[in-house]
Amino acid sequence: MAEQKAFKTAGLMKDLMAKYYTKGKESREKGIPVAWVTAVSPVEIFYAAGLFPYYPENFGALAAARKVADKLSMVAEARGYAHDLCGYARCGIGDAYADEHPVGEIVKPDLLFCCNTQCGSLPKWFEVASRFYNAPYFLLDSPQIGNEPDKLCEQYFIEQLKELISFLEEVTGRPFDYDRLKEVLHLSNEACRLWNEVLDTAALKPAPFGFFDACFHMAPIVTWRGTQEAVTYYQALKEEVNERIKEGIHAIPDERYKVYFDHIPLWPKLRWFSDIFAAHNALVAVSQYTHSWAYSFDLERPLESLAENYTEEFVNRCFDYRVQLKVNFMKKYGCDGFVLFSNRSCKPNAYGLYDKRNVISSITGLPGVVFEADMSDLRFFSESQIMAKLELFFEQLSSR
Repeated sequence: MAEQKAFKTAGLMKDLMAKYYTKGKESREKGIPVAWVTAVSPVEIFYAAGLFPYYPENFGALAAARKVADKLSMVAEARGYAHDLCGYARCGIGDAYADEHPVGEIVKPDLLFCCNTQCGSLPKWFEVASRFYNAPYFLLDSPQIGNEPDKLCEQYFIEQLKELISFLEEVTGRPFDYDRLKEVLHLSNEACRLWNEVLDTAALKPAPFGFFDACFHMAPIVTWRGTQEAVTYYQALKEEVNERIKEGIHAIPDERYKVYFDHIPLWPKLRWFSDIFAAHNALVAVSQYTHSWAYSFDLERPLESLAENYTEEFVNRCFDYRVQLKVNFMKKYGCDGFVLFSNRSCKPNAYGLYDKRNVISSITGLPGVVFEADMSDLRFFSESQIMAKLELFFEQLSSR
C-alpha cells in the first residue's frame, strides 16, 4: 500500500479551529453572548445577530477523536444518565460535572438554541444544560417531512424563525439586521458551494479526496459557516485538491473500488478504518453525513430559504427518501458497494439499516454490510466482530 500524502491545508484547518475555540472563550469576556447551537440549525441568524455560535456536538466529536469520550461519559453516567444516550450528549454533560477536562472545558452558554431537525435527543440535552447553566433556551421545532416538502410545515418554521429573531433582539438589546443576514447567507452559499465541489472530486477514479479526508476538513463548514473564514478556508482546500488532480496525487494511490459509507464516522477509530479500506484499495468516496451542508440560500427570500433548507435535510425525511438519496449518491460516485454504520449513539440514523441494506442491494445489485458500534464510546467497539464483517464485504467486492 503506497503512502498517502498529507494535505497542506491541514495546518490551516487546525489553526482555524484553534481560533474558533479561543474566540468562544474570549466572547464571554468581551460581553458577546455565547449561544449553544445544534449542527443542523440556521446558524446564519446568530452570526447576523452578532452572537458567537458554539457547537457542543463538535466538543463531543473532539473528545471522541481523542479517545476520552468513555471517561466523560462515565462521569455523566455516575450522575444517573443512561449509557445508551447520545455519546455527544454524554460527553457534554460529563464535562460539565467533571473535575478534569481532557479536551479543555466546554464553553458555558449565555443562551441555548436547539433545532430538532436532527433528532429528539438534542432538545432534551439542551433542556438539561439550560437548567444546569441557568441560561434561557429556545427550541425550534421542525415536523418530519415525507417524500415531498410540506408548505404548512415551512410556514410553521418561518413563524418560529420570527419568534427566534424577537428572542435574540431581547437578548442583544438591538434590532435584528436583515441586511447583515443577507451578507451572512451569501458567505454560507460560497462556503457550501466550495465544499461540495471538493466533495465531488471523489467521483474521479482515482480520486484526490475521499470521505475520511472530508471528516477531517468538515469542521469549518459546520462551525464557521456564514463567515469569510469558512470561504477562505475552502478556497484554499479546493486549490490544493485541484493541484493534486494535476499532479496525480490520489487519496488511494491504487484505487480499485469506491464505497459509500453511512453515516457519522466512528471518531476514535477513524484512522483504523481509513487504513483498512486503503489496504484493500477501496476509497470510501461519499456519505450523506459530509454532504449534509449542501445549502443554497435565496438572498431575496431569507427566512423562506432558511426554512426550506433546514426542514428538508435528509435527517428530517422518511425511510424511502433516505434510501433513494443513498442510491443516488452511489450512482453519482460510481460506488461498488456500501457500508452502513448502526450507531447506538444516533438512533434516528441507525433505525432500519438492516432493511435499508436489503432494499438498496435489491435496487442496485451492490454488496452491502451493516456493522454496529458507537461513534464516540469505545466500550461498545469490537474490533474482531467488525473486521469479520468487513473482510466478508471486501471478498464480495473482489468477486464482482
